[in-house]
Amino acid sequence: MINSDIKSTYDEHTYDSYSYGQTCIDYLCAVAKFHGLDAVNPHNAKVLEIGCAMGGNIIGQAINHPNSQFIGIDLSSEQIAIGKRAIDGIGCKNIELIEMDICNLISEFGGKIEFDYIICHGIYSWVPDFVRSAILQSCKELLSPNGVAFISYNCYPGWKYVEPLRDFMRFCAVKSSGNVADLESGLNAIKFQKAFYAKYSPNETSATHIKNLNSEYIKHIQNYPKSYVAHEYMEICNQPFYFLDFAADANDHGLCYVADATYHFDASFLPEGAISQYFRLSFDDYISANQAYDFLYSIRFRSSILTKEQNKNKLATSDEDKAKFLHNLHFKLIKPAPQLLSSAKDTYIEPLARALNDAFPSTLSLDEVRAVYPKDDIVFRYYDIRTLTNNAITITCEPLQKLLYIPGKTRLKREYIPYLRYFLENEGSPIGVATPSNDRLNADKHTLELALMFDGNHSIKDIQNHIKAKFESEKLIPTIQKDGQNVPLKTPKEQNEYFKNAVEIIRLSLVNSFMLEEY
Repeated sequence: MINSDIKSTYDEHTYDSYSYGQTCIDYLCAVAKFHGLDAVNPHNAKVLEIGCAMGGNIIGQAINHPNSQFIGIDLSSEQIAIGKRAIDGIGCKNIELIEMDICNLISEFGGKIEFDYIICHGIYSWVPDFVRSAILQSCKELLSPNGVAFISYNCYPGWKYVEPLRDFMRFCAVKSSGNVADLESGLNAIKFQKAFYAKYSPNETSATHIKNLNSEYIKHIQNYPKSYVAHEYMEICNQPFYFLDFAADANDHGLCYVADATYHFDASFLPEGAISQYFRLSFDDYISANQAYDFLYSIRFRSSILTKEQNKNKLATSDEDKAKFLHNLHFKLIKPAPQLLSSAKDTYIEPLARALNDAFPSTLSLDEVRAVYPKDDIVFRYYDIRTLTNNAITITCEPLQKLLYIPGKTRLKREYIPYLRYFLENEGSPIGVATPSNDRLNADKHTLELALMFDGNHSIKDIQNHIKAKFESEKLIPTIQKDGQNVPLKTPKEQNEYFKNAVEIIRLSLVNSFMLEEY
């Protein structure tokens, strides 16, 4: 019954289906190898996504890994149907979307197929207990021996600050409409709460803090898409967990925790002295140290990477142990990080910061890193730079080399042509477009049309002239944002500069996301 209720809400409030870089199987492979697990080559892997919606998180990955097999399952028949139409339109042959109850995964696939990567993003907290158990049991039964599972969920203590808003929205929905999940009633509730806070001047410091905290969360909720608010704040199921409890549940199902896909915490980040000493003595194991981190930083969302319990003794959890596996990996910036250069200036890590910045978007091998940073604390420094740059540095299993667009020599990768063309011809699709690293690609009509012209035949000038002619034929005037206003560009010089910049942004996007190939 409860699964039927969940299915109906996801059919009614369909999410736009996007890609998420932290679930990219190339990245999951790199994190697994960093922690001592010999994960399967992503280019010859079997991948399952549990709760795939319309497939937006794995269609792009299937395009980028043509020799791997992708299966996505979801309870929503409406979302699966939309995804299937897109896959047929793209002509992608190595992916299948199936309408299926999570509880039927083992009976459907057990003994028939093992998955090297299982992705379950944004599902675990939003299903009842017996389905959560089925997710963990499916990971245990269906993972290959060195398989990796990614499971994300809301967590405490961070969600304790948000929970009263969700409770108030659902409370008001019942009083207003009799339906605890009524979205408009819930949104009206926080409108009322916002208006109340605008007139409320508390005398106590604690009450002022609560007012400010809730006002900030209300602002975020009002800016979210309605489909997101419906499932995150009004849905029948939304159960956050303490990380310690999630890790224990995983262990009960024959799984063990490897790492978080986003966060990392180590006592070496703490100030030396009594603080560091207390932490090391009090939280002297990997799991409790992670839980303490969540308390210290009020973490509200985690992306946990798991593997089979039998692999536990292989895992590297300390910086010293992880350093043994660095030779398998490469380092790169995901995006330019000026804050890294400024903070590293005149310090001993300045040569490393400059090397990473100069190489962008290419990778640096361990030998190249050591050439500019010969110290032994490279693992610590990697995490330090991630913290400093808001995760702008990452690791890869393969070297990546920047390719510039040179007509006659480089072009848009052939496999991406039908992929981008489908979204060009189906403007407004609820499915997002992904880069090879599974990040989101800006997919408006003009961007897709121009990206397809980077075919090795057209020059940059040709592409600039094309967009200029397009604007002229459709009688469009380019505009820029200035002081919060749309300002039309009327002179030929201004317009030409606009078209030049527009093409340059797309060129950089294709170069930096490795969407070009030599031919």
